[in-house]
This record gives sequence, C-alpha cells and structure tokens, in this order.
Amino acid sequence: MNITFDSLVTDALRYWNMAETWILSHQELASFGVIIALAGMLTLVFFAFKLLWMAARSAHLAGTAAQVRRGTDIGSRILITQGFGRNGKAASEFLSEAARTHLKGFMFGGPFDVIDFPARIRNEEEAQSLLKQAGADLVLWGEGVKKKQIVARIARRDDTKKTTQYQHRTIILPPEKEKWTKPLSAALAYATARELRPALSRPQDFRAERLEPVVNSLHKILDENPGMDAQLRGDIEDDFSAGTVQLAIANIDDWATRSVEILEGTLEGIDRSETPDRWVQAKINLGRALKLQCEQKFDPIVLQESVNHLTDALESLRSENKFKTAELAAQTISECQKMLGTRRRFSITRGGI
Repeated sequence: MNITFDSLVTDALRYWNMAETWILSHQELASFGVIIALAGMLTLVFFAFKLLWMAARSAHLAGTAAQVRRGTDIGSRILITQGFGRNGKAASEFLSEAARTHLKGFMFGGPFDVIDFPARIRNEEEAQSLLKQAGADLVLWGEGVKKKQIVARIARRDDTKKTTQYQHRTIILPPEKEKWTKPLSAALAYATARELRPALSRPQDFRAERLEPVVNSLHKILDENPGMDAQLRGDIEDDFSAGTVQLAIANIDDWATRSVEILEGTLEGIDRSETPDRWVQAKINLGRALKLQCEQKFDPIVLQESVNHLTDALESLRSENKFKTAELAAQTISECQKMLGTRRRFSITRGGI
C-alpha cells in the first residue's frame, strides 16, 4: 500500500471531523475542552511573559555590569548583591552598611566604591562571572541556609584559570538580628578588607604609624566581643596579636608591655588540638614579645620564658613533614656547597695536598 502526503492530510482531516462531531454530540465534553483550551492559553501567556521578564532583567543586569565596568573612579569596586533565603536580604543590607561605615578604617587611605547591585548570586561560578563582567574586585551577599542559619559570603575576583581552587569566604552570622551590632559590623568590614588586602594578615609589611590605628580598631572589636564565628574571631585575634608585636618592635608607646599581656591571653584561648598552626604562631609571637620586653628591662627569668615558648614552637614545627622536608633540602644544599668548595680547591692545587 502506497502512502502519500495527500492521503495523510485527507486521513487527518477525516479523523479531525470525526472527533469534532463526537465532541459536539457530547456537550459536557465540549465545555471541558473549552476550559482545557483556555487553561492552555493562559499557561502559554504566563510563560511568554516570564521569558520576556527574564530577558529584560538579564539585559538590565548586563547593562548595569557594563556601566560599573566603564566607571572612571579609581580604586577597589565592591558589589553588594541581593540576598536570598530566610533573612538573606537583611544580611546583604547589613553587609552594605558595614562596608560603607567601617571599611575605610582598614584601607590605609586607599580609594574604594561600594555598589549595591540588583542581582542574586548562589554559588562561586556566578560570583566569578559577575566579578569579571563588572570588572569588580569583591562581591558580598547574604544567604539564609538550612537550620535557620544565616551566613555572609565574600568572594574576590580570581583571574587565574583554575578558579575551582578558590573558595569564597563564608561567615556565620548570629541568628538573632539584635546581635547584629556595630562591633560585628566592624568585624565584617575587616574581613572584607582582608580579602581586598591579604597583607593585613602580615603586619610586618606596614609601617608602625600606619599599623597602629588598625591594631587599635581590632582591639576595640575584641573588647566588645560581638557574636563572631570562630574563624573570624581567630583571624582578628591572630592579626591583632601579630600587630602588637610589630608595634613593640617599633617601640611605640607602651606596646612592649601591653603586647605580652595580650599575647598571653590569646595563647590561653587557643585549643592546640583544634588549631595547631595558630598555637605555634601564638607561641612564637609571645616569645618575641617577651624578648623585646627584656631588651628594655633585662630579666633572666622572663628571657628564659621567651626561650621556652620559642622552643615549644620549634619542636612542634619539627614534627611536621614540611619542616622535615625543608631540613632535608637545606642539608642537601649544604652538602652541594661543600662539594663545590672541595672541587674548587682540588682544581686550584691540581690534585695536590
């Protein structure tokens, strides 16, 4: 049997007429069909408007990002996007206020611009895409996650090809908004500045007169004791402790004495089993501070205490594989240099003694 296009059209029309006749002979089905058709039309209209809205919003965001990128202001660009999840929007607003109010105190006079951006970010890939599209340095957003937890996220632009190696910073916020205080706002601003300027974790890179206001600000945050998560508190305590040592080295005011008291308190609050690296660094900082104190007023007991702290840190480091590898490399270098010196003497004396 040969089937042609004309025969297919004829059969289709015939079956359509049969279905139409049957539906018209059953009025209840005809009414149901009209309802289904209307529902289908409304659904199509809804999705059409949704697609148009998404296209318009995407174009708006792209235009806003391009406008940010074309900006002529010199300095760092910090985007604050709309939060999502439970209390995510409120967390984003709190981050925006923190950056506008306190960030200046940690930037050493460097220019920056805080921009509220009308977009939502849900993961690292979206953050990196927005940062590159807008030519910005940081993006911050709030997010409500499971178990009624609220977090602040900070991502900096990663221009390397292996973007998967970088993970944005996540800070857990107190679930009660009444605990979102000014000291916590200042702590979040410092975390933001630390992402912009990683050198803040290395106080020795700054002059003492520029470093002192930052150290004082960190001291104030710790005194107020806001509801910071453990990681943020640890970062601030470590940077503050290291900063006090640098001020003591520079012989600024009475920091030589104050740094010892501060570092002793920091060391007491560190659990060696949970954060061994922090414990080692605190030991080294305290040992250095005690040694600086002895330079001003010699005390053999205090000096011996300094040696004990430094010895504890050194013994802990020696137990690590990296330290053992470094020692092996240093030993090999020494042997190579010794061999080179022997060969040179052999060459000069032509094998003679």
